Amino acid sequence: MNLISRAKKGIVLDGAMSDELERQGVKTNNKLWTATALINELDKVYQAHWDYFTAGAELVITDTYQANVQAFTQAGYSEQEAEKFIRDAVKVAKKARDDYEQKTGKHNYVAGTVGSYGAYLADGNEYRGDYELSELEYLAFHLPRSRQILAEKPDLIALETQPKLDEPLAVLNWLKENASDYPVYAMRTNS
Repeated sequence: MNLISRAKKGIVLDGAMSDELERQGVKTNNKLWTATALINELDKVYQAHWDYFTAGAELVITDTYQANVQAFTQAGYSEQEAEKFIRDAVKVAKKARDDYEQKTGKHNYVAGTVGSYGAYLADGNEYRGDYELSELEYLAFHLPRSRQILAEKPDLIALETQPKLDEPLAVLNWLKENASDYPVYAMRTNS
């Protein structure tokens, strides 16, 4: 059954990546939040995905909500390293999915997650939306991450915790023109 058909019947999404990583001892109290684990604790990201599949999740989201090129470069990493971390997040989620399917015979899905500009600010703005950017500025922020996610071919794209309507619309319009074969879901927060 393909993703769209399965989703019409309902699909179980995973839970909070932060809870699972913190339970494993990953320190997330920084601007990179859970993306910190992408730097040198990919095994823990894999385990979080595996645990969610084992608990019944049918769709996991990549550890890219807070992972963006700008945040990694501000933390002292090169643009190339940042892009690798983002690609690795998709790869490890797909590996957990594929390993789980090989063990159980159950096919599940991976959503490449794109958090809002507000999430990057790391001050609660993913809920409030106290920022204004133009469509071009939104794209300049989101495309470096989105391109890396798409390069690794997740099953769909997830625009998560979007407090403003113009921001996900900018990304959706770009996706429609450049990656129209990808299903997308967007989760909006009201501020």
